[in-house]
Amino acid sequence: MNKIKMVLAASAVLAVSVFAVSAQTAKIDFRFNFQNDDGKNYLNWSADGKSIKDSFDTASGASKSKSTSEFNIVRFDSTGKKQAVPAGLRALVLYPVSMYAISTGDAFTVSAAGKKVTITFIHRGTAYKITSDDNGKIDLMTGFQTADVGANIGGKFVLKDEFVKAGGDKSSMKDIDWSKVTFSSDTAAPDADYTYTGVLDSAVNNGVLTIKGSLTKNKAK
Repeated sequence: MNKIKMVLAASAVLAVSVFAVSAQTAKIDFRFNFQNDDGKNYLNWSADGKSIKDSFDTASGASKSKSTSEFNIVRFDSTGKKQAVPAGLRALVLYPVSMYAISTGDAFTVSAAGKKVTITFIHRGTAYKITSDDNGKIDLMTGFQTADVGANIGGKFVLKDEFVKAGGDKSSMKDIDWSKVTFSSDTAAPDADYTYTGVLDSAVNNGVLTIKGSLTKNKAK
């Protein structure tokens, strides 16, 4: 093989390798002001050849780049039904591209102790808790938890009676008594044909939550 052919062959192999690596990752860059609607929230992400920059569109009342549905390529495996990531991750990343009032209604709360970040919210009757380590890193395998705390009454989700704090209103998610909630692990489906693993960096600064990182796509053995 002459030098030109060798260079072309090597370039082709490199191109295929680069494509394979990029196709096996999902990247997330997220910014959400959980204290007030400053109009600067965004969700930028990429996976499987898609690269999307998204935010909330006040005119349509939806996400500008349709992450609500497009993120399903990360949310589900190839069947379109089995979770490839924790359910809480998909719920979390949609807040920057949704009407701000949704986060208020979901009692979206973020607390920080040093670099450790804890996020809680209740969406459509399900409570989610997302916790980082002491350095702000959220592991997809261990950082997500969930609990069934609500009921659908006439098309509206309310807290189940046993989770409402004394004197509280069960139609208000902020009136939940967290001490009565028992969480279980929130992970990808064990029988999914592929899942994502990895660690996301989280930080809180002046009421703004940022999350950023890359996840690795792993095919089932």
